Amino acid sequence: MVTILLLSTSSFSLYKHFCGDNLVTISTERIENCCDSETFLAQSNKLIFSEEDCCKNETTFKKVQLFDYTNSVKITKSQILFLSSFYFSFIQNLTSVTTSKKYYKDFSPPSLVLNKQVLFQTFLI
Repeated sequence: MVTILLLSTSSFSLYKHFCGDNLVTISTERIENCCDSETFLAQSNKLIFSEEDCCKNETTFKKVQLFDYTNSVKITKSQILFLSSFYFSFIQNLTSVTTSKKYYKDFSPPSLVLNKQVLFQTFLI
């Protein structure tokens, strides 16, 4: 219960690193390099060409959910009347406890004169 409360009231970031279309890593720290390779630069006739980056990083940020104590609930008399009548009509009737008195708890069962199963030869298998 404490863990759920802590996670719901704290904020954190998740960084996802994709190489191509494949998810490679998920971490809580920012990923600086791309697949352990740098983009290659080629010079040709004083022009600089670079390969297109195949990697991409996505950031998911989970914000803090603050409890808003400024909003107050206003209940009218008709709502109170409805809730009280609902409670006393339905809920209280369901929670009533019924006790059954056991008048015969001290009596012993009658004694068997004849064993009827053996007499009629009827046995449960």
